[in-house]
Amino acid sequence: MAPTVAPYGEWASPISVDFITGSTAVISNLRKNEHTGELFWAERSGATNGRTTIMTRSTNGVTTELTPAPFHARSRVHEYGGGAFTLGSNFLVSSNDDDLRLYKVDPATKQTTPLTPENKAWRYADVAIHPSEKFLICVREDHTVDTPQTVVNTLVVVRLDTKEPNVEILAEGADFYSSPRFNPARPSEFAYYSWNHPFMTWDHTQVYYGHLDISDASIKIASQTLLTGQDKLHEESANQPRFGSDGTLYFISDKSGFWNLYSYKAGGEVQLVLQEPMKAEFQEPCWQFGARSYYPLKSDPTKIACSYIKNGLFHLAVIDTKSKTLRDVPIEFHVIRSVYATTDGQDDVLLLEVASYNVPAQVISYNLSNNTYEVLMKSSSVDVPKGFISKPEPLTFKTTGDREAHALYYPPTNADFVAPEGTLPPLRVLSHGGPTSSYSPDLAWNINYFTSRGIACVAVNYGGSTGYGREFRNSLRSQWGVVDVDDCSSAATYLVERGCVDQEKLAIVGGSAGGYTTLACLAFRDVFKAGVSHYGIGDLEILAKDTHKFELLYPESLVGPYPAARDLYLERSPIYSADKITCPCAFFQGAEDKVVPPNQAELMVNALGDRGVPVAYVLFEGEGHGFRIPQNIKAALQGEVSFLGRIFGFTPFDRISIEIRNEKSDSRIESQ
Repeated sequence: MAPTVAPYGEWASPISVDFITGSTAVISNLRKNEHTGELFWAERSGATNGRTTIMTRSTNGVTTELTPAPFHARSRVHEYGGGAFTLGSNFLVSSNDDDLRLYKVDPATKQTTPLTPENKAWRYADVAIHPSEKFLICVREDHTVDTPQTVVNTLVVVRLDTKEPNVEILAEGADFYSSPRFNPARPSEFAYYSWNHPFMTWDHTQVYYGHLDISDASIKIASQTLLTGQDKLHEESANQPRFGSDGTLYFISDKSGFWNLYSYKAGGEVQLVLQEPMKAEFQEPCWQFGARSYYPLKSDPTKIACSYIKNGLFHLAVIDTKSKTLRDVPIEFHVIRSVYATTDGQDDVLLLEVASYNVPAQVISYNLSNNTYEVLMKSSSVDVPKGFISKPEPLTFKTTGDREAHALYYPPTNADFVAPEGTLPPLRVLSHGGPTSSYSPDLAWNINYFTSRGIACVAVNYGGSTGYGREFRNSLRSQWGVVDVDDCSSAATYLVERGCVDQEKLAIVGGSAGGYTTLACLAFRDVFKAGVSHYGIGDLEILAKDTHKFELLYPESLVGPYPAARDLYLERSPIYSADKITCPCAFFQGAEDKVVPPNQAELMVNALGDRGVPVAYVLFEGEGHGFRIPQNIKAALQGEVSFLGRIFGFTPFDRISIEIRNEKSDSRIESQ
């Protein structure tokens, strides 16, 4: 049957909002009980209404929910959380977002027992259980005096061998702590890393190798050795400390300019695990706790299974630390987000969280002996519709200053429709959040939702994105609102010049930091005809004065020291250049967002609305930074496509009503 001819934007698609929110789940923090063979993971889906629960799968394939409602296995440390639970021999420990306490969970009975005192000012994350199982170490964030300047982060000891909750501070003084890990060969030894303002985890951190004084009365640090980050003048981002079973400590550092693997043995020197550093990234930025991009093999801890990113593409490999060589492992997936090494009989097996542009995120068991794999669980319960998934084209293009930037271009794709001859599609230019982050070629339903309706998308990895080394990442230093804006604008004009998209239907879309880039593109460049901001930043000065502790001084590296560089903050803030924004904008915002408070969006909405610019504003109650509740995800997606349809003159088949103030105004308002 011949495809139906219909305008771009009006194609009917099987990728509905209900399909996305009801059939997909976010799977994370996969772990295996090496004694029983059971798997454990955290899962969030439409079925849980945005609540994260802990699931388990027995060796005979039976899946069970361990933490029914109202238990919410989430941590709010740093606001972004991660590392909410970990395993013991026959129990697990998890943070509960319902009351912010740590709980011991019995998988056999599902009984939960509080391990920490009742105190909603205390948050916990990144739990490591001591091999004796008498205590654990984790990160605690104390909000007793709840301002960004007064929140206190520490490493604490939580006793598991007492009847009453017992918490004591183990390490304090640094602004942040992460990744406490015990040495299985010598359990009185452990490692962790810390860092201080104004740095972020991808800027400059300190990895410590410590010795514990353990007694029934107390647990203290007897001594510790600083392994990285001694010199603030020579920044070094070191993360993910982890021990092999032989007692060797491994971690990832970017002192070569790229995140590579290093090793350390007590009394020795820090060594690169390869002969020479690779121009590749062995991790993504640590926005959350619990990153796991490498793991020493169980059969031979001198060999390390790892994923790495080179030129934006993921690879799977095994490093032999004795010969200092790397062997690539064949794998058909385009994204590898987590690596865990275990065994199946005599074979080394990797549990991997993987995805591709046409394969939803899933967990596989990969056998290194024969390079075969088995799918253990999928994030989507439905089959990917054939003929409706857009295959991304990697782009590298020239931008301002003779620099290069990168992107993934997703053309309109729908087996049932074609556009009238001689027409070109609208384009959504996507600016990622962070801004220290990146786009990768995994299956993005929220992109294919648009491409299957006839709207092209390009996901831009602008200067400052990760996956291309420190130099590229640092190109956004002091240049936020300049480099990212130039690169997103250049991506749009590049595709126009290639004849791929309609120059009169260019939209810029972004969330959080990407929302700032969106608004900055509209205020400071004359490329786009519409903009959509999801919890985006309009006022950099308010961000500098009104954000949370984790990102308190992040703007200083992106813009400049505040208040010394206040004029620059004002100059680059779209709110103060609202008179330059002449095209329609839509804002989608969480009412409980602590990272980008609602007043940021409302200031922009009022400024534009008062000038007669067409503007839409949708506020979601119960949502924070990012949308988790299915009905709100649905409203945001349908609201955006309906808004773009009204502005660009097409009628989406599943449009909804969205209020656009000043809609009857001209689509572009003259700058005043």
